[in-house]
Amino acid sequence: MELTYLQPNYLWLLCIVPFLILTHFYGLKYSHKKALKFANFEALARVTGGSKLSLNLPLLFLRFSTLFFLIFALSGPILWYEGQGSNANFLIAIDNSGSMLGNDFQPNRMEAAKSAATQLVNNVPEDATVGLMTFAGTPLVKQTLTADREIVRQKIAELKIDFSSGTAVGDGIIAGTNLLLQRPEGRVLVLLTDGQSNVGTLLPQAINYANEYKVTVHTIGVATPEGGSFTGVGTLSKLDEDGMKLIAANTGGKFYKAQTNEQLAMAYRDIAFTSTRKLPVQLAFWLIMLCFTTLSIEWVFVNTKFRSIP
Repeated sequence: MELTYLQPNYLWLLCIVPFLILTHFYGLKYSHKKALKFANFEALARVTGGSKLSLNLPLLFLRFSTLFFLIFALSGPILWYEGQGSNANFLIAIDNSGSMLGNDFQPNRMEAAKSAATQLVNNVPEDATVGLMTFAGTPLVKQTLTADREIVRQKIAELKIDFSSGTAVGDGIIAGTNLLLQRPEGRVLVLLTDGQSNVGTLLPQAINYANEYKVTVHTIGVATPEGGSFTGVGTLSKLDEDGMKLIAANTGGKFYKAQTNEQLAMAYRDIAFTSTRKLPVQLAFWLIMLCFTTLSIEWVFVNTKFRSIP
């Protein structure tokens, strides 16, 4: 389990706690001076319950607790844990660089990836949302997260190769993470590429960004050991397997090495039916409830046991 904060800057408000404690004891000192004006100390002792004035420590504890709960509620705490969950939001990120024309898949890597991605859309849970993006030199959002499966299938069918320079896998992870932030939980990025990241954000930086926002990244490498020629010039493109393993292993995902069309389809199906994922518990509501509880208890004490002497 891990605790994160949507607005961690609010935690700086905890610095006012010492001021609250000083204010409390200064108020007690002022009340003590005021009480000394009574001439009948025996009567004062009967009213206060003793010869010494109380430090009102229960009130201090209640006020501190109220402030503590309020500050942490404002910071937006989220408790993350791994468990079984049906709620999920899948973002399919497909490399559409020129290397995806490699002919080691039939008819090529791109068309095989499109066919397999369609199967994932067909197999995800009914209450899941699905989005689509591509990345070559620059990530492009093709479809934001939606429950409309038909729209996503159409967008997949329309995907084409982008012959811009390079393959920006790191930029694709960052852009996909930003798109998944639309949903509070079950963020799953399915990244398909031949793995040759050569421009844009470095993979370690992209991995840290995905982890910061609790995005699980599954990686699918599409390439045979021999590689495949593309763009009609006989150039070979081979899978950067180490890079794909690095991404998956450090974001809680899985790495799939697909060397045939059938293995590619099986990878997408496995991801679609995986129910173990990072799940959040929003704590702000419960902290607000605790805040109101301590305020109510303090109000009762102030008007009963710790009621001020006129």
